[in-house]
Amino acid sequence: MEYVKISKENGQVVPCVAEFPEKPEGVVVAVHGFSSNKECMTYQLLLRRLPAAGFGVVGIDLPGHGKDEAAGEELRIAACLDSIAAAERYAAERFPGLPIGYFASSFGAYLTGLYISTRPHRGRRAFFRSAAVNMPTLLVKEPTTDAERQMLADLNGKGYFDANLGTGRPIRISRGMYHDLETTDLFALFDLNRYGENRVAMAHGTEDRVIDPAAARRFAEQFDVPLTMFHGEGHSLSDAPDTPDRVADLAIALYKEA
Repeated sequence: MEYVKISKENGQVVPCVAEFPEKPEGVVVAVHGFSSNKECMTYQLLLRRLPAAGFGVVGIDLPGHGKDEAAGEELRIAACLDSIAAAERYAAERFPGLPIGYFASSFGAYLTGLYISTRPHRGRRAFFRSAAVNMPTLLVKEPTTDAERQMLADLNGKGYFDANLGTGRPIRISRGMYHDLETTDLFALFDLNRYGENRVAMAHGTEDRVIDPAAARRFAEQFDVPLTMFHGEGHSLSDAPDTPDRVADLAIALYKEA
């Protein structure tokens, strides 16, 4: 495994983990979920499975996440898309001519959906795991609990709040990021073909308590995206020992499509 640091055009750094087979047939950019980082178990799975299947993988730290340079960059949607673009550029420069794909989890899938819909990009295959297709609704809503009322008070008073979705450590949401979420609806913006023909596939757990499975189904139906539901699985898609590898199998099959 390699630790790579990629510079963005604004001078910020994207810390990454990477693994490549001797002669890759493609490279996958991996994007983690909210409050996760490049040390996550999903990246460990991809670093093991994808190179064995012939694909390199570059897993990034998103802004505001992890322990390295990315932790100091404000979490904003544009900054996240810039990080994905930087990793994609690195892959294209290191392996010219090879196809690029994406593997994105939860919040990372929301971002990757925005990325392929709103920016020119090189990749043509994207796999969404437990996709937070309704991400704005998790944080931008009328408060109904004391904790939610406190978050809104912090946003209005301090200019930020620390959000905890139960998936890891709290992540700081600034006024700017809150506005980003208010105005960035993936259901309204998603377009498979605006910047070239893309293929997307999804996997979701029937017992996901973070991202409503009904939202995933609605998204898949609206955009005609193949969706594999894993019965009895929660948000991590790892309750059964073989589920992570089954998810990886689905992603690899997508990347190998002609």
